Amino acid sequence: METPNISVAILTNNQHHAARDKKCCLDLKIKNVIVSDELDDLLDPIKEDAVQVVLIDAAVKGMDGASCLRALRRATRSKLLPVIMVTTESGLQNVVKAIAAGCNGYVIRPYSMTTLERHLQMALETTSVDEVEVEQMQTAQELVQQGRFDEALQEFSEIVEEENESAVWFNKGMDYLHRQKYGKAIVAFNKALALNAMYAEAYQGMAHAYKGKGDDANYRAYLDKSAEILALQDRLAELKELFAEILQANPDAVNPYNSLGIDLRKRGDYPGALHAYTQALTLTPKDENLHYNIAKACIFAKDYDRAIHHLEQATMLRDPFPEAAQLLAKLRAKQYDGLAQPPQTTAPAPGQAALVRDV
Repeated sequence: METPNISVAILTNNQHHAARDKKCCLDLKIKNVIVSDELDDLLDPIKEDAVQVVLIDAAVKGMDGASCLRALRRATRSKLLPVIMVTTESGLQNVVKAIAAGCNGYVIRPYSMTTLERHLQMALETTSVDEVEVEQMQTAQELVQQGRFDEALQEFSEIVEEENESAVWFNKGMDYLHRQKYGKAIVAFNKALALNAMYAEAYQGMAHAYKGKGDDANYRAYLDKSAEILALQDRLAELKELFAEILQANPDAVNPYNSLGIDLRKRGDYPGALHAYTQALTLTPKDENLHYNIAKACIFAKDYDRAIHHLEQATMLRDPFPEAAQLLAKLRAKQYDGLAQPPQTTAPAPGQAALVRDV
């Protein structure tokens, strides 16, 4: 291990596994290893940054490993903490469930020292940004502490001036998840999370620099920007869980993005639905029902020109297509009233709305 000065926490209710994991960590020259069978025992050390990596077994006190991981993510919402599942559960459903819950690595027992070391290194590296950005962030934060606010703002601005590519990496993760390339999916999701965390921290730093300058308006504005990034992070996590549930319900689905779009549209998340449908088009561009679904989402988002375009595509791909033709006629006549009915108040179970055509 290139970073032995880390603290690793092990969560398991299996004493044999605890002893094995701890011995391996110590053999890897990790100086501090904490073992517990209960998540609550570790929350304070984690929040105080006394733990840098968590290993979670298939079961802990009172819950299974994936539920423990999900509870840990909720309790430490804004922390970028590498968590590795170390478990005997090798089934694909278990792997997908763990990825959806937010794991940064997945190790199957029995494992070799080399395997554990590789996953620890990968989790630490892929949940971190480049060393240049790390150093720049530290410099900016030190400048704020020294009262050199304009210089700090310059450093923070250089960090955020590059486009935030977290969504690009997230989309890659979704694609890898669909293609059952789980290792690559984990890495892609890790990078998306790391980028979001960096931008949120930089915007928060800019807010404190403006506060030091006495600029309350920009202080609040940049705090809002940081909060927006964290909200996006939460939304992407929810989207990943929903997508994973759809894949678990129908692992052989040709185009699960279509099912995801339907679920999101019925939840009232029209931008999310449109994004999912756009991803779906890359898999099945000549699916008339998909074009119809996109048009429905566009209507709810009141993007009528785009809805007309996709309805025209649908009717060209299939003739007759009476539902699409009827909608198209109303839109061309600008008869918008009643087209966008409110979504269902109770969303269907993921995967159960996976009809080819939205309703």
